[in-house]
Amino acid sequence: METENEHFSNQVKDARQVFMGFPSEKLSQPSVVSVGFEKCLPDFKIERESYPQIGKSNPNNQFTTIEFITAGTGELKFSDSSFQLSAGSIFSYKIGTYHRITSSSGDPMVKYFIVLAHSPTFKINTLTENKTNFNRISHHVEIIELFELILGNANSGTTNGILICNLLAHSLALKISELTHSSEEKQARSWDTYNRILLYLRKNYFRIKTIEELASEVNVDPAYLSRVFRRFHNETPYRFLIRLKMGHAASLLLSSRRLVKDIAFELGFENPFHFSRTFKSVYGVSPENFI
Repeated sequence: METENEHFSNQVKDARQVFMGFPSEKLSQPSVVSVGFEKCLPDFKIERESYPQIGKSNPNNQFTTIEFITAGTGELKFSDSSFQLSAGSIFSYKIGTYHRITSSSGDPMVKYFIVLAHSPTFKINTLTENKTNFNRISHHVEIIELFELILGNANSGTTNGILICNLLAHSLALKISELTHSSEEKQARSWDTYNRILLYLRKNYFRIKTIEELASEVNVDPAYLSRVFRRFHNETPYRFLIRLKMGHAASLLLSSRRLVKDIAFELGFENPFHFSRTFKSVYGVSPENFI
């Protein structure tokens, strides 16, 4: 089957691209318009809202493009949002939606894409329900295998090959839905873990000395605890622990006449000089000069 050159970018190399055409009939099941594999050149940039020849299609059909990054980095911009692209990024956009895709010159992207024609009622997942969608998935192999199967059958040029392509495209959408849902579940679990850690820290910061101690008490691996905390809090759990301790110390210094060494011991510092250095790192002055 011949490739329609005007449908594809020429800012790529080692590309395998198949254009199967815009369907003229009204669709009840999704149909593959085009599919491909591309290695982006360093100057790769696509900025558009539609495709050439879109007018040849039945006006009752809608079109959704799904792109999957397997290597390299880049940037995706919609009219109201932007995303950093890397291996595992998967995104979609409907025809008529502004989008700009650029590849990093130092680390050009490698990607698969597929353009689906479908009825307005075709809804498998958010990739086809929304005008734009972005997600990340970690299980690349299954998605790559499906893209390769679609490409192989698209190149056959036979009637059965086209039918198989359309069935595989349906399977691809279902698999993406499964994997992105799994990713969202993991995100939700991470958020729950973060909130549990945060609540525990706020209640027990005065006696906790190390992150290893905290991890043991909340029954979480220390490395995972640190990753989750940095993801949602933009600082390390130890730095947050210190800020809680020093905030309590500052309150005691302002509201009581207690000795600095007594406050230090209450907050788990065995060495008052260590406490004073830590306090100064947070407030810029020593405890003695804070009042």
